[in-house]
Amino acid sequence: MHLTLGNLSITIKSGALIPVLLMLPNVLWMLLPEVAGDRRASEPLFLTIAENGSRIAILLLPFFYSLDLNRKFSTLTLIGMGLALAIYYTSWVRYLAGGRAPELFRAPLLGIPLPLATAPVLFVVLASYLMGSWLMFGASILFGVAHIRVSALTL
Repeated sequence: MHLTLGNLSITIKSGALIPVLLMLPNVLWMLLPEVAGDRRASEPLFLTIAENGSRIAILLLPFFYSLDLNRKFSTLTLIGMGLALAIYYTSWVRYLAGGRAPELFRAPLLGIPLPLATAPVLFVVLASYLMGSWLMFGASILFGVAHIRVSALTL
């Protein structure tokens, strides 16, 4: 997409949809007041650095890529991304509607363990294929390992 604002011309790559779709429920969560009992176990410093560094990468890298819907398995990839996003949003609705109970944060959904951690990881791994980005793929895998481990430590 190409935007023109006076003399300013901006090109927005379609990959920018990826972090936007992932962050929508997080924005809502940040706007809600803190619930008593929300706490995190302390995790090793290297895990925190790996998770946050890779999180920054998966949220920024897509802005430099376009989604290539003409790739060989793009239809299957889009279906997988849609399912991952549906599981992610459903998990957020369950968690928020359930009073943000810690057991809902970790509870499996449709047999998927830690769906609030695993679904977004699957989403960004699949998105990296449509972007044709090995850098995004690597950042997604690192994020997945660190984020799922940190989420398992969260009470």
